[in-house]
Amino acid sequence: MCGAIAASVAMGVISAGLQIMQQQAITEAKNATIDFENMAAQQRHDQQLLQTTANRTAENQTKLLQDDVIAQTVSLANLDFENQISQINLRLQHEQAVAGQQKREAQKEFLKGRGEVLASGRAGNTVANLLADYRRQKAAFDYATEQNLAFVGQQEQEEKRGANIQRAARIASQQPYLERMFLDPLEPMKRPHVKGPGFVGILSAGLSGAQTGFDVYPGMKEIYPG
Repeated sequence: MCGAIAASVAMGVISAGLQIMQQQAITEAKNATIDFENMAAQQRHDQQLLQTTANRTAENQTKLLQDDVIAQTVSLANLDFENQISQINLRLQHEQAVAGQQKREAQKEFLKGRGEVLASGRAGNTVANLLADYRRQKAAFDYATEQNLAFVGQQEQEEKRGANIQRAARIASQQPYLERMFLDPLEPMKRPHVKGPGFVGILSAGLSGAQTGFDVYPGMKEIYPG
């Protein structure tokens, strides 16, 4: 009788212990899976963060290159514009110098002709007509010269306006590069470990072990009848 009880109790204790060990093994396996999944999620996050950093670096380099192109374009456009304006001003100054020289030569011719008429000693309407004719020719020449200078000046202004438009078009041909925004990836949501059997699990294993002991007791009585 005592042998049967002891054997039944031993079987119940062994059964309870095996159930507790099984529960602990299942818990460890689940936690190992959770650790692996958390590690994989962290690795994916780290890779995404590296890619984000690389993308930002590439965007920044692209913007710096475009900013450099814009700066060079503006500098060259301004330099070319200044050269064109200088050439236009030089041509205008040359035209003004030529016109001034021509007017001085014309004035000399007028004075020379006037002097010759007066020196001839002639008088009357003939002298007056000759002098008036000289004055008309001088006035016509001066007028034509002034008109020519005015036309040249207007033409130069149009060329300056065209040079300024060309400069603006060259500068506008290069637009600033708008960097694309890359946000950092979200931190992975790591799963916490599952808890072990705990009191409830141990109690359940104990009750199950006790039930096993009761179940095997009749068989043990046959093995240990004394």
